Amino acid sequence: MRDYEVLYIVRADLDDDKVQDVVKRVNTLIERSGGAAERTNLWGKRKLAYEVKHQKEGAYVLQDFRIDPQRIPELEAALKITEEVLRHLIVRKPEKAAPAPVVAPPPAEVILEPVAAEAEAVPVPVRSNGDREEEA
Repeated sequence: MRDYEVLYIVRADLDDDKVQDVVKRVNTLIERSGGAAERTNLWGKRKLAYEVKHQKEGAYVLQDFRIDPQRIPELEAALKITEEVLRHLIVRKPEKAAPAPVVAPPPAEVILEPVAAEAEAVPVPVRSNGDREEEA
């Protein structure tokens, strides 16, 4: 199972109790698909960038959940036919990185000397007018 999040927009003409019912319905869809709902974040009603299904506003909901990747198409199909959900987007969350192993510093007797970065420059004779002297 992997970590995912879904952001979906619920119709704004529903009152708060109906929005809660839609959230419960989406959580039930996740559980029926073999997933586990973890955290729900209600963002509230916001103005949409463009009109969707004759709605100018929508209630945004961000839901974290865990599910088998093969079950995502089934969940998306269920969200598409849910009338109260205007739009949805399911995104896989990045894997949690394992902590990097700590590398011990080398022992004191193995410390390397700094390498000389500068080589001695050989001066090139220059004439007063800026041209180099020609070698004979």
